[in-house]
Amino acid sequence: MSKTPISVKNQNLLWAISGGRCEYEGCNTPLYMDILTKKKYNKAYIAHIVADSLDGPRGDPERSEKLANEISNLMLLCDPHHTLIDKDVANHPEDRLVEMKRKHEERIARITAIAPEKESEIILYGANIGKHASPLSYAEACRTLTPNFYPASSTAIEIGLKNSSMTDCSDAYWNAEETNLCEQVKEQILPRMRRGEAKHYSVFALAPQPLLIKFGTMINDLQNVRVYQKHREPNTWKWLDDGPVWQIELIEPSRRNGIPALVIGLSATVQDERIIRVLGDEVGIWRITIPDPNNDSLRNEASLSLFRQCVRRALDTIKARHGLTELHVFPVMPVAAAVEFGRVWMPKADMPLTIYDQNKGREGFYKTIQID
Repeated sequence: MSKTPISVKNQNLLWAISGGRCEYEGCNTPLYMDILTKKKYNKAYIAHIVADSLDGPRGDPERSEKLANEISNLMLLCDPHHTLIDKDVANHPEDRLVEMKRKHEERIARITAIAPEKESEIILYGANIGKHASPLSYAEACRTLTPNFYPASSTAIEIGLKNSSMTDCSDAYWNAEETNLCEQVKEQILPRMRRGEAKHYSVFALAPQPLLIKFGTMINDLQNVRVYQKHREPNTWKWLDDGPVWQIELIEPSRRNGIPALVIGLSATVQDERIIRVLGDEVGIWRITIPDPNNDSLRNEASLSLFRQCVRRALDTIKARHGLTELHVFPVMPVAAAVEFGRVWMPKADMPLTIYDQNKGREGFYKTIQID
């Protein structure tokens, strides 16, 4: 138990530099309210790193008295961790606690230094992929934003269909998911956009690609949008700089007429036979592809920007060749690219789209969503 009263000045200073949160590594619990009831009250403990007496935890014959009221020697902690560091002294030496305090307070300083224009509204959109639910997390999205942006709200805009038991091999799934998506965007996103409530949006989406494309078409009027990609290795949403920039190309078909089809093969290679099986022999197959398609190829935003440019060029070129007829789209691409494909498409200028999805239960590609 501390014997030295902490000055009011240092109490206030410690609350400020800690952000009112527990400084124990990995905790970060707010100490000004109850987590469940949200009732406001002070539940913090001010702990000494070096005890204020020789017989206390980490006590020192020369420094205990000198450091008793020094801000550098004080930590704001929750009740469990205040007890832990004093009972388990062997695993909580002075240098470890000093490092905890330093990292926590530097993080708080970084976040609070972000300018107001760096606010970003988080949008989470998820739908079942096969038998798997979409594992989207507001907390993980918040961690992904910093240090470039910080959340504009304490909750995300969530537009997925909750607790759905349907799978993407049934027509009922696509009807329900598309209807829900349209309603949620109209209710939750478009009014915010019209009122100008947020100047920036951060999009985290995991769903079958036809739905992601549809979602993208519905938010193409949002100007400042950053779409994130879920990486497999490492397991993160943060944009990485460790991969090459896509060498992306648009390949034109040898057939000058026929049914126009666009294959976007960025995550895997799609053979012509799979498209002919759906549309017949009278098909002209256009392709957007990269030299080595794989399911973790999109590592950086520069590649996504090049993809947007290629999509714009593809839509213009195909329309010039085929007119405003229906364009059949076969997407095999990363989730961020699917959203951006939809954002590039312009409803008044581009061809109507029929989007297909690859599904083992349907033995290949099959028609899902139409966009016009």
